Amino acid sequence: MSAQLKMNIWVELVGVDGVPQRLEISSVERIVEGARLDDFGLSLEEGKEIQRRLQTGLTQFQAAQAGQQDRKCKDCDGLRRVHDYRSRTIDSLLGPCCVRVPRWCSCACGKAQDSRTSSLETLLNGRATPELERIQAELGSRLSFREAARVLDLFVPVGSATHRHNHRTVSHRLAKVADQIEKWDIASPYRISRTRGSAVSVFIDGAYIRAVPGYQSRHFEIAMGRVVVQGRPPRQFAAAPNIATAKYDVVRAAMRAQGWLPGRDVTVFSDGEIGLQSIVLSATRQPVTHILDWFHLSMRLGHIEQAREGIRHRQDLNVYLRDVAVHMPRMRHLLWSGYVREATRTVKHLLAQLDQYPGLRDTSIKLRRLYELITNLRTYLVQNKTSIVNYCQRYWSGKPISSSPAESAANSLVNARMNKKRQMRWSPIGAHRVLQVRAAVADGRLKKAKLDLAA
Repeated sequence: MSAQLKMNIWVELVGVDGVPQRLEISSVERIVEGARLDDFGLSLEEGKEIQRRLQTGLTQFQAAQAGQQDRKCKDCDGLRRVHDYRSRTIDSLLGPCCVRVPRWCSCACGKAQDSRTSSLETLLNGRATPELERIQAELGSRLSFREAARVLDLFVPVGSATHRHNHRTVSHRLAKVADQIEKWDIASPYRISRTRGSAVSVFIDGAYIRAVPGYQSRHFEIAMGRVVVQGRPPRQFAAAPNIATAKYDVVRAAMRAQGWLPGRDVTVFSDGEIGLQSIVLSATRQPVTHILDWFHLSMRLGHIEQAREGIRHRQDLNVYLRDVAVHMPRMRHLLWSGYVREATRTVKHLLAQLDQYPGLRDTSIKLRRLYELITNLRTYLVQNKTSIVNYCQRYWSGKPISSSPAESAANSLVNARMNKKRQMRWSPIGAHRVLQVRAAVADGRLKKAKLDLAA
């Protein structure tokens, strides 16, 4: 018979009366001779069982101590008799806890006791602990709801097969946490910024996700971005359409958390879409400085250059395309230096040169595509002429010239959970709640927020 070792795990519980109690939790046996690496330490199932028993013993001890506090009458200091016992089940991160809770008879003095001040009612106020709800919300925002439930079942103790985590429970508790986060953000007061002289920059962009069947369209747009202030960590925000909380309220809450005050200058970086600018205007209720994203502007020039490269091999179009090859580098230089009027005149001159050969344009699809791109560029420059700045000067001064932080927010908040390989369809309210939790997780606000989740 091989030698065995046995490890008994006990805990000592000391109540308010100072009397210690010992509670046996578990016993672990291991062989000594012939032991392998599989026998080293605790296994996952053994650790989960020890955690579950420890949580069960601790919660029952807490409930018993709180019940003893409630037994004493607050009017005459007499002790009330036990009427009966009932069971209460509370879901915790270390498994469901079924505690035995006493109910007390009326005191002999005849005074009624207010149950709202009861220690037991305060302790057991809810179906699940706030920590479990936060963990379920974070996993539900990072993974699909079913995958989040499977991960919890893998690492978190469960009482039985009927008490396994359910994807619907994960979804419902994520919605509860998201509503509390949004309520906390909207009601938060203005914060005085320590860096009053620094600018408040709002990087905003849009993304489309698939809508649930029966919605008014196949896709709907999500507005997301970041609020950046020097000396503070960036604050991410995201909002869906057609919900109770408007998009500009979400943006205003993010700006307010970054130390923005009414009357303070705000700089907005976007791709030039009017709807995105109007969100920030509604949030600030004052004029803002808008800067057109250089990446989107440069990308339009790149499309024109690519269209020309596709047809420059044709000998009969050398005269037709010569002006495009000459003007495009100069146009890029003018826009990079902020000379929007000269760039607009160059585009008009280029279109005038191309209009001299309408017959050639009508015979080639690629030529028509080139002409359309240049026409769209002229419209884009006219619409955003006040938003084009001296990008060269800003770049060498270390100031932002693009909305890349908004693109990064789109990847971390929307694409990683709702687009790309994710095939799930979303309702506006469901997408909005997931986005609120994802933004809070990315900023580290989910652990810091004092949320009344158990109420």
